[in-house]
Order: sequence, then C-alpha cells, then structure tokens
Amino acid sequence: MLETQGFGHAVAESTYAFGALASDAEHPQRESEVRTLCNSDLCDGIVQTVESWFQAWGLTESQWRIDLEPHFVDETDPEALWQASWRPFRCAGYVIHADFHPREGLPIRPDDIPLTIFAGSAFGTGGHATTRLALKVLTDWCKTDPPTRLLDVGTGSGILAVAAALRGVQEVVGMDPDLQSPPQAARTAEVNGVGAQCQFWRGGYETARGTWPAVMANLVADLLQDGARDLAQLVAPQGKLFAGGILDLHWQPTCDAFASRGLKLEQKLERGRWRAGIWIKS
Repeated sequence: MLETQGFGHAVAESTYAFGALASDAEHPQRESEVRTLCNSDLCDGIVQTVESWFQAWGLTESQWRIDLEPHFVDETDPEALWQASWRPFRCAGYVIHADFHPREGLPIRPDDIPLTIFAGSAFGTGGHATTRLALKVLTDWCKTDPPTRLLDVGTGSGILAVAAALRGVQEVVGMDPDLQSPPQAARTAEVNGVGAQCQFWRGGYETARGTWPAVMANLVADLLQDGARDLAQLVAPQGKLFAGGILDLHWQPTCDAFASRGLKLEQKLERGRWRAGIWIKS
C-alpha cells in the first residue's frame, strides 16, 4: 500500500508478537509491529498517510503509535535493508536474533536460550505467528515430556529443529524441498553449537523413513491435507504431531484429513487468523 502511494521501493515489513526485546519496557502491551523503511524526506507524508488509514479502519489512538528512527542503509542492497529492519525478540524462553546481532549486546535473562538465525533465503525467522506457536509447543514438550528424537518437516531455515536441539533433543532431522534450506539450516545448527545433533536434507516428507515420537510440520493447509497419509505414517504410535500454517477457513478440512488417517486432535492453538494444533497418533 505504501509503495502504491509513492513512498519508494525500499519497504521492508516484519511482524513481531509481544516480546520484542528493544521495546519490552516502552510498550509492554504491544502485540505487533510493522517496520517500513522510506526516504527521510518523506517521513511527514508517510505518517499522515498511515494515520489516515488507521482512522479509516476505526482504530483508536490507544491502539497504535508511530515511531521514527534514523537508519543509514544502501536502499539498493536487500541484505542491508533486512538488517536495518530485523530486531531480536523473545519467544517461549528463546531470544531469537540474527547472526549479525552480537550476543554480548543482547539483554538475555538467566533462563533465556539464545537462538541465532543465520541470514538466508529459506523461510523461518521466528516472526510468523505459527512459528511462534510451534516454539511454544516445543518448549512445553521439552519441559513436560521431552522427546528423544524429532522430525521437522519443511524445516526452512531450521529454526524449529535447532530450537529442539537447544532444548536437549538428541536426534533432530529436517527436510525441505527448497534447495537453499539444508545448507542454511545446517549452518544455523553449527552457529548454535548443535550441529552434531542435527541432520538436514533436501526433500519432502515422503523422503523420511521410520517413525518418530515427535513431528513438527509448520507448512500450509493444502500441503498438510495432501500429505496427511505420509505425515501419519511418520508419527510413532502415541506420538505427537504439531501442524501449523493453517488459516481459519482451512482448519476443519485439515482436521478432517488428519482424522481420516488416525490422528486425534489433542489441542487447538490460535493466533489471529492462524491456526495450529497438536495431534496424537492413535
């Protein structure tokens, strides 16, 4: 929308749930953040435009705020834009930050687990709603009934696989059809000191073998529905499957597909219009 209003091509958008480290004290009730990079000469115009949108959408002034921050970046360099807009944040006991954020500069609490994301093109920086739900599920699993082995289907950047290894899961494997995913995920594991516990390869869930006590599949609804049989075969008897990336209108068809393959819904999770769930193999 901002691009169509003539505010330039240098627009980067990220969404953070409550827990953004840089703003915990300033905005303790903030739920999300959209960051936009634009030319400093256009700041007044962009503020007026966004304010008019908020008013048209019926938002009160207590529901939003606009902050201006100076950034000196090369607008033709996508990596520079991404680095300028990416902030560390806290989720489910992890402090998630990019490899270009020095750990010594992070406000890490004694019980936090730093999780470094290696910058690359594969999906998964932890900012997506269902990735956050998955991280919370992982934390709960590892605290109450820690799995010894975990399979991460559609691993992307490897964030969930690495998060599991950091929680003590001794054998973690992940696969993804994206050519960029396995090397990026492997490097993420190495950066976090869990390379020996993790293995990654290129392929879909049909390339996995055996059964697993814990399976993560943070994909999209159509892939989950089409792959329900394969996913069910990968979950060990009484094992757990986390499936996310499901919009609300696709929730019931996904549940039906899983139920037809012997997967029983144990818990439904929600964040905005996104749905996720935990299923048990009967």
